[in-house]
Amino acid sequence: MGMMKIGLVGCGNIASDICRAVTEKELAATVVAVNDIDATQAETLLRRYKLNASILDLEKLADTADFIVECAVGAVVPAVIKAAIRFGKDCLIMSLGGLLGNPALIDQARGAGIRLRLPSGAVCGLDGIRAALQGGLSEVTLTTRKPPQGLKGAPYLLEHGISVENLEEALVVFEGSARDAVKAFPANVNVAAALSLAGIGADKTQVRLIADPAATVNSHEIRATGAFGEMVTIMRNQPSPRNPKSSYMASLSAIAEVAAAAAEFVSGAE
Repeated sequence: MGMMKIGLVGCGNIASDICRAVTEKELAATVVAVNDIDATQAETLLRRYKLNASILDLEKLADTADFIVECAVGAVVPAVIKAAIRFGKDCLIMSLGGLLGNPALIDQARGAGIRLRLPSGAVCGLDGIRAALQGGLSEVTLTTRKPPQGLKGAPYLLEHGISVENLEEALVVFEGSARDAVKAFPANVNVAAALSLAGIGADKTQVRLIADPAATVNSHEIRATGAFGEMVTIMRNQPSPRNPKSSYMASLSAIAEVAAAAAEFVSGAE
């Protein structure tokens, strides 16, 4: 069967980092198909990494690839998973917010024998959250702190008349459930979805989002309590070398998941 053939849905920063890992032989896989709502972006990706791949619609991509990587936006997640089920392909879902409103998709994929890989993304400690859940989690809170520039123009801020311009001190711009946080800031708190799926769910997981003029990087602090005791993890993310608006750890987690899938693919073929 050879190396695992990847189909990329979304041709932004994470897709670019996966392609770099492929071309530099960090992954035992090859990119054979890409898909993006912006055809120019897909063409740019193919040209930049000299990929022998085709720009295909979602159906043809799912049919062609051995493994699908969704790294676009939450809105496309249901279509990606349904295509994966139809063609019997495992997939990696990076836009975890797209699963919060469609939890039945996880059961549908499992029932069809499809493995959905859900990455840790820009946070750490999700293995501890999953373990603690077995004994009972009482409370899980995520505090995300970002430089104001990283939140500028967010629809939620505009709708509520919240300005992050010229801040002199930290400002809490959102407090609420993870479900509401993902709806309010779909481009900023995908980590809240990852934490919710690993733990007590989107309605019980609490989120605080802070615009902090003293912050130089995005940071995510998880606090959890339960029968196990108390857990605190802090992740301070460096921006991606190729896109300052994206956390480098998000790309690294995607590459790690693809590497694991590729290893299993080769092992299964032997």
